[in-house]
Amino acid sequence: QMTATNIATSQIPLPTALGQSCLIVNGTPIPLLFVSPGQINAQLPFNAGGNVTMSIHTPGGVSNNYNFTVQSAAPAIFLSGTAGPQTGLATVFRAANSQLVTPTNPIRSNDTLIIYLTGMGPTSPGVAAGVETPLGLLTSVTQPPLLTLGGGGLNITYAGLVPGSLSGLYQINATVSSAPTQGDSVPLVLSQGGSATTLSVRVVK
Repeated sequence: QMTATNIATSQIPLPTALGQSCLIVNGTPIPLLFVSPGQINAQLPFNAGGNVTMSIHTPGGVSNNYNFTVQSAAPAIFLSGTAGPQTGLATVFRAANSQLVTPTNPIRSNDTLIIYLTGMGPTSPGVAAGVETPLGLLTSVTQPPLLTLGGGGLNITYAGLVPGSLSGLYQINATVSSAPTQGDSVPLVLSQGGSATTLSVRVVK
């Protein structure tokens, strides 16, 4: 009973109320993308960290408070890529051909990788939640990430918000070494702020 109907929005800036419902975090309404009777999708503000209190305000009343902890960074690579019949692929692209990394499009030595993800936390300069990152603006995450392939470090040339996209969408550009670990299931590990996420990728010479 979070709202009476299903409503999604592509409006930018994102509204803080949909279907007469809103989500309050630490006393402030936050940007909403989708509401329904059983689900709400919203964007946490970049300054929401540590212990956070959330409640839902609807025409039918106000929920109990929900208390949770927000980490300073918790990177997660999107699994929304599509290549032919394959779906649910990690959004890791080879700059050489602008195609997703797959077993038939493996990572190669000296490749530049472009990774799209979320959860990398505040940037400098900062951008508010729920708005578009300006096209000409390059940001840098305040907590530098570490990216390794088969245990070897990759050179990160950019880690920040994606210009021209809704804030909260991040991009990492990184260069593979001239002699990376090869194999059909090589770990690609992204670490930041005490959190880490791992993918298995194919790497060839």
